[in-house]
Amino acid sequence: MKIWLLIPIKSFKRPKSRLNDVLTLVERKGLVQRMLKHIIKIQQESKLFDRCLIVTEDKDVLNFIKQFHCHGLLQKKPGLNQAVKEGALEAKKKKVESLFIMHGDIPQVDKNSLIKVINYHKKLVVNNNQAVTLIPDELGEGSNCMICSPPNAIPFNYGIDSCSKHLEAADKACVKIKLYNSVKLSSDIDKYNDLDKFLKIKKYSTLQEYLDN
Repeated sequence: MKIWLLIPIKSFKRPKSRLNDVLTLVERKGLVQRMLKHIIKIQQESKLFDRCLIVTEDKDVLNFIKQFHCHGLLQKKPGLNQAVKEGALEAKKKKVESLFIMHGDIPQVDKNSLIKVINYHKKLVVNNNQAVTLIPDELGEGSNCMICSPPNAIPFNYGIDSCSKHLEAADKACVKIKLYNSVKLSSDIDKYNDLDKFLKIKKYSTLQEYLDN
């Protein structure tokens, strides 16, 4: 199965605005870059993907990822849904069978979690020409990761309660969709409590220690 990893990264200019009150701009930018580097490293080590595609509104992001030999796509129109849509269309043009969409703020992703969910999705695809595996966030509301076969199997509807919206979209499109629970992939960094919890799990005493690691 030819599969790409797509990571939408809006911008380095005003990242993680919900952390404005507790982190400086420099710290927030460092956090976003550190998490992105981790995801890129893990996907490279896994050798599961034919391409890692970063879709962004920001040319600084494209310059940043050059050092990691990833492919970048500067989106034509703004917005997260637009970013994923344009990435999916690019994958479709290249005859990619499946697209693994992962947000850039999932710092606990590891090789084993990727192998497990991709194997799960492969079994789903065997019996369904069109299929989606959806990994929700810890609250079951957001869509932290999705594997879509084909890449544009359903319309993308990220935002508030996107998990339910993607389930509805698949139902309307008659596309088989399954929820997949993963501790590592459901853990994201959206609020300070998320960051604090992550640092404690990884035994970092400070954010700076994590950024320097």
